[in-house]
Amino acid sequence: MMSKHSILVALSGSEQSRNAAELAWFIAEKIDATVTAEHIIDCRSVWELLRSDKPGFIGSGPYVQAYDQTMESMRSLSNQLLSKYEAIAEGKKIEGKVITKEGNPVELLAQDAKDYDLIVLGHAPSGLRAVDRDFNHYIRRSIAEGIAHESPIPVLIVQSKPAVWQGMTIVSEMDHINIQYIRSCLNLALVLGLTPKLEFWATGVREEKPASFKKDLLSELPEAKGIDIEIDCFEGHAAVSRQDLFYENKAGEAGESFFAETLFVLPTRDIGKKRITVLGTAPEDFIVSLTLPCLLLWPEDHKGFKLTEERKNELITTNHKKQSK
Repeated sequence: MMSKHSILVALSGSEQSRNAAELAWFIAEKIDATVTAEHIIDCRSVWELLRSDKPGFIGSGPYVQAYDQTMESMRSLSNQLLSKYEAIAEGKKIEGKVITKEGNPVELLAQDAKDYDLIVLGHAPSGLRAVDRDFNHYIRRSIAEGIAHESPIPVLIVQSKPAVWQGMTIVSEMDHINIQYIRSCLNLALVLGLTPKLEFWATGVREEKPASFKKDLLSELPEAKGIDIEIDCFEGHAAVSRQDLFYENKAGEAGESFFAETLFVLPTRDIGKKRITVLGTAPEDFIVSLTLPCLLLWPEDHKGFKLTEERKNELITTNHKKQSK
């Protein structure tokens, strides 16, 4: 782990990737982090497109030649992309570097992510639900969908350029509480100057009244005192009743403004060999139809985002001064 906070940006030529880089720079300035931009040339996909299992009419030679030519073109595009990124990043005065590799983007990014505190990447939703994939198996999942499942660190998925964040909604299950996850998110909200809100989803498994639950929570998490705590109860699994919050925004202009100005955080955790979200769905299946500008997925087993008491008090004082103006 690097000596200071560090952010990894998965770089591509898309508009979403540009938005992701802008957010990474914004966060880096707030938390005093380095930013590494990594571009992966997906040589595997190129070969899958061009390779021929059998010689056929023209043999494998032309396919190998086409592969080499395509890879040279992609390397040239990669150099242009990194040069443009460096030119813009230089003006941000944020410490960082650029890396280019060739291989499977999901595998390489997930492997490299272990050395960072946060990975930020753009995502253009395909609009396909998980059930559709049984009939459209030839459509590969996006890099963001793969990273959402494989990354050992928090993943910030960026789909469009959000408005300036005002608040952070930290989602958790009432039936499954991870204090380290909540505390880490509260620390991040403090550093970013966002107003936090704790939202707990209950499905009736935990038989405890809201007042008693809040009292027990504050005894374990005293820093949550004074923070808005909301408990929503659903019949069956929360995913059925809550997915519209992330998939379809029908709240009008006021609702759209709220979603654009709020950073939502969802916890993920491992169950056997699978990783699921608080919605009970796999992260990659969840974000495939996501309509929020951005979403932060936080693995509960992550070491956490820690602050010293001195730094916390300093930030609290600074934020109070800003709010009083």
